Amino acid sequence: MNQLRSTCIESARSEIQDCLVVGAGINGAVAAAALAGKGAKVTVIDRGDFASLTSQESSNLAWGGIKYLENFEFGLVWKLCKSRNELMAAYPTQIQEIRFFTSIAHGFRKPRLLIYLGTLLYWWMGRGRTKAPRLLSPAVIENEAPMVNTEPLVGGIEYSDCYFVENDTRFAFGFIRKVLQKGSNAVNYMELIEAEWRNGLWDCTLRDHVSDTTVALKAKTLVNAAGPYADRINAMHGIDCPFKHVFSKGAHIIVPQITKTRHVLTFFASDGRLFFMIPMGKQTCIGTTDTRVDSAAAEPTDDDVAFLLENANALLKLDKPLTRKDVIAQRCGVRPLVVKKG
Repeated sequence: MNQLRSTCIESARSEIQDCLVVGAGINGAVAAAALAGKGAKVTVIDRGDFASLTSQESSNLAWGGIKYLENFEFGLVWKLCKSRNELMAAYPTQIQEIRFFTSIAHGFRKPRLLIYLGTLLYWWMGRGRTKAPRLLSPAVIENEAPMVNTEPLVGGIEYSDCYFVENDTRFAFGFIRKVLQKGSNAVNYMELIEAEWRNGLWDCTLRDHVSDTTVALKAKTLVNAAGPYADRINAMHGIDCPFKHVFSKGAHIIVPQITKTRHVLTFFASDGRLFFMIPMGKQTCIGTTDTRVDSAAAEPTDDDVAFLLENANALLKLDKPLTRKDVIAQRCGVRPLVVKKG
């Protein structure tokens, strides 16, 4: 790997690049792979490892945006479902359908029948590429997902979305491999510290965090795919645009397997937020928190962990309550959400 990295650095510095992609998460990796596939000479860099921030901390789901139906964002859901279907078709061994069991409690803000009609609309907007949704009674939930506490439920809905068979990081790294296979360059632990537009080229200075040296690179174009750090890159180089990012933190905890079903169990938590219990091999992933934060470097807090454990214990029938001692690992990703400035 060190030899390959050195070869990529030498290639990047020795000839003008058609494009420098800053950020090797899923967006940067896909952009670089697409450009390299068209014959462009590309270098993609990341100041950390490939797909090491938001792109490795997701819920491992590829969805069509069902929650946006509540706000009547039909155009967005139509596009997201189309993209999800394209991913299913293009990567059938990596992205596959999975069923969701959504439990609806008595007194919930929307009637169960209305939610069911919403899932039917979602299925239709997904062009019927997945199994049709199903209206569930508490008795059916008790029979098919016996670990769910049905006492407070009026019933539920079963519908389909998709998940990453391996994980989000492996999926993203597959595009990095494609960049290399096309003869372009991918370098981790390499940070853009300066870029100046001069004589029709981006004159870039990079910091190699492995050797603690600087690398000079010239590129015809520059793609800022730095995720939650995109605004910082723009500000550093005097690039202004009418949009900015706000951050939403999604925290998860990984515990020993608590569900035998292959379904994703979906609930509405005590504060109304959507709440998942996702099968991950011999473990279960519980989350997410989806809270606004000011920093892109957010970590799970004690309150996050307590919130996840309390809701899991309330929503499931367990032999014994989950405690912090059951937490194998924590995941925390920060999503950059685009908003207009001002």
